[in-house]
Amino acid sequence: MITVYCGEDPVAARAAYIKAIAAYTDQQLEIISLPSSSILDIKKGLADNLSLFSSQKVFCIENLEKYSFKKSTKATKNEVYEALVSIAADRSIILLDFEDAKQARELKLKDLATVHESKPATSIFKLMDECVPTNKVQFIKSLRAVCDTQDEMFVFIMLMRHVRQLVLAAHDALSSKLPPWQKGKVLAQAKRWDKKLLTHFYSSLIKIEINAKTSADHYGIRKSLEILACHYL
Repeated sequence: MITVYCGEDPVAARAAYIKAIAAYTDQQLEIISLPSSSILDIKKGLADNLSLFSSQKVFCIENLEKYSFKKSTKATKNEVYEALVSIAADRSIILLDFEDAKQARELKLKDLATVHESKPATSIFKLMDECVPTNKVQFIKSLRAVCDTQDEMFVFIMLMRHVRQLVLAAHDALSSKLPPWQKGKVLAQAKRWDKKLLTHFYSSLIKIEINAKTSADHYGIRKSLEILACHYL
């Protein structure tokens, strides 16, 4: 059987993945970490060579979907996909896969696996909606609440992606692939900003990202966002 851990909240998804491994470890099952390129080895006998002290093996893989495979057709059989079909149907094999920052609907494995999807807390979306001028107090209040339960860098990344969408909307450059309801929402929020101020706000977010990656951030992510909010909101 195959279980995939994924979602827009990669921190929570990885935590669930690690928790599952720990649970199987407590059951004294043998844990084997493999690169995605070794998936075929599971069906070539690796799963049958059980150790003396365990009756079942647990195979742990990360980002299996980056390994090149396509769903088999009547005309063309894909060796990797066929191996995964076999593993999914075999209750004696446990395969755990962590997919970094991938949603369930994007998975090629979704029809073969049990999927545990970790979604961001609703309050993160509330925080994004509150990112508008004259709303400084409420934005900072929500920011502190979200950062109490979510990884600060994850919150920052989500916010930065959203502000980038606002900038694109302000310059009539939104992707045509964006769902109509989402496009309308982003456009409405972008209109509440002065275009120049919004662009400067996004540039400041980029500076925070650079400082965080180069260890030049003296305040931390949350404090830096609060200072930014005081200046721009």
